[in-house]
Amino acid sequence: MGPRMRATFSRTSPLLLAALIVACAGGGDATTPTTTTTTTPGAPSSVVATAGDGIANVTFSAPASTGGTAITGYTVTCAAGANAKIATGAASPIVVTGLTNGTAYSCSVTATNAKGTGAASSAATVTPVGATGSNGSFVLTSSTVVNNGALPATYTCDGAGSTLALAWSGAPANTKEFAVLMTTLPGDGTTKWNWVLYGIPSTTSSLAKDSFGVGTLGVGSDGPAMAYDPPCSQGPGAKVYTFTVYALSASPTLTVAANQVTGALLSSAIAAVTLGSATLNVNYARAAYSTAAQCLLVRNSMAASTTGTATVGCDSVYAYINSDGLTTHQMMNGITATNLQVPAAQNFFGANAWKIPLTPAVAATTTDVADGPIGVAVNGVPIFNPCKQGGCQNGDTKVLGELDNCNGHAGRADDYHYHAAPTCMMAGRTANYWDTHPLGWALDGFAIFGYNNADGSVATRDATCGGNTLAVPNAPAGYSYHVTDVSPYVLACLRGTPSPDLAGQGAKYKPMRQPPVTPFPVSAMTLSTDPTDGYSVLQFTSSRTFNTTETGTDSYANAAGTYRIRYKPVTGAALTALLAQNGNAGKTACWNFQFTTQAGASTQPTVSYCR
Repeated sequence: MGPRMRATFSRTSPLLLAALIVACAGGGDATTPTTTTTTTPGAPSSVVATAGDGIANVTFSAPASTGGTAITGYTVTCAAGANAKIATGAASPIVVTGLTNGTAYSCSVTATNAKGTGAASSAATVTPVGATGSNGSFVLTSSTVVNNGALPATYTCDGAGSTLALAWSGAPANTKEFAVLMTTLPGDGTTKWNWVLYGIPSTTSSLAKDSFGVGTLGVGSDGPAMAYDPPCSQGPGAKVYTFTVYALSASPTLTVAANQVTGALLSSAIAAVTLGSATLNVNYARAAYSTAAQCLLVRNSMAASTTGTATVGCDSVYAYINSDGLTTHQMMNGITATNLQVPAAQNFFGANAWKIPLTPAVAATTTDVADGPIGVAVNGVPIFNPCKQGGCQNGDTKVLGELDNCNGHAGRADDYHYHAAPTCMMAGRTANYWDTHPLGWALDGFAIFGYNNADGSVATRDATCGGNTLAVPNAPAGYSYHVTDVSPYVLACLRGTPSPDLAGQGAKYKPMRQPPVTPFPVSAMTLSTDPTDGYSVLQFTSSRTFNTTETGTDSYANAAGTYRIRYKPVTGAALTALLAQNGNAGKTACWNFQFTTQAGASTQPTVSYCR
């Protein structure tokens, strides 16, 4: 055995002796009470300060240690020598105002809990810049909000989601075109893109509210639609949004398709050709509406679409469904009677979005819908009643062969819409999915479901409007519509109180031309895209002669055969020239049209239509 070990205790330390005996025993009922020590929080990390006009938008991450108790707030200090500005908030980001443009500031963040304020973070350097951006005379303004002012809710997802009216002046010489980007820095410090717009003609000096057709839209961070993504930031406090207009010496080089141009990609592409920029900063704090749950019903339903994307904003009364009215599934294929209208992008955005009541209720009387839109599918395509324009006495569009294989066709405004169950859109999900998830929304706020009730039984349709009062998931209670293959295919009347869109539907559609023919028989109709030049091509075959018109006062004779209508949006300088013509005053978008035989021979003059 090794040497014997011996513990020695002081005769004058009985308490210490007792404590050691308990510790060595390692068992029994005796325990040593513990206490939790609270301290001030650790230092925040990942501090990023972004410059604005007289402001710094500071983002950061919470400390690794809270100090043992909840953090009650943060303080940001931006100092330039003895001059310091301070701002407080409950979470990242925090905006520091009152800074001097052109002066470099060092910004740090501290966290506070019940014990006190902890250590400061490492500093981030920022130099605020004026609204004139990189060119002293280049200025960006808005008739709606001043620089560093509050953005009205209608320009966010808490409203219709309109685009802000912008105006600029003092652009650098030799500017060939403009681009506009709207950005923000959410809590994670990663730039988010709300508005990506490029190809704006050099002669343009302003964008009206809800501009449509000017420039080319890219994809915002909430994509995948080529559309304005209204601010919808989460979390408390005001967020800063920055509008920047860029004066470019040339068009940016983009090597991806238009529906893949993101804000980050465009920002990189324009860097080498930017002559100057001007910025406008605004701020917005999210509203908390009592109808938030109802809004989510509409917003979440849109996520089911696999054939197009619509965005949704909500105020306290309506959900606003924004879209261009087009879909990614096949359109126009299989039509056997047509007036040769074509599907072109529509302006269902902002103030022109579809208004869906958030709190629908069964009305004392029903509302007839003998003509025009009755609702919107979840891919953003409007749904019409089954009748031809002018009323049901003119016939059922499906019976007359005027609908394509997806139960849609192009209308008088060269718009696309459904007249019966949107079967191609529905094919993107299993058939029973639409028993429990809305495939669209009627203009009275009640949901439109598939062929069956939620339990899978064939849906009962009352003799009034074509729906029932059974309980439904993912939609408001009280009533719901169900599609069927018998006319009326979606609904016969509105059971609830309709939105103003029912009476004002005509204002949403702006025809750019009169129908080129009265409906006549065709076969083998298809719509495709020419990969060589991007033109949309509507091809059809007629077994008889027919006449077409461009203006209503001319006429072109066409022998039996196969024909093509080619059309494409006009952009850049060509668009500016067209809009400057007297007959196009007040219009914002134009399309070039070509009429040819299958072999490519012109059958009537090329023409441009605007609206």
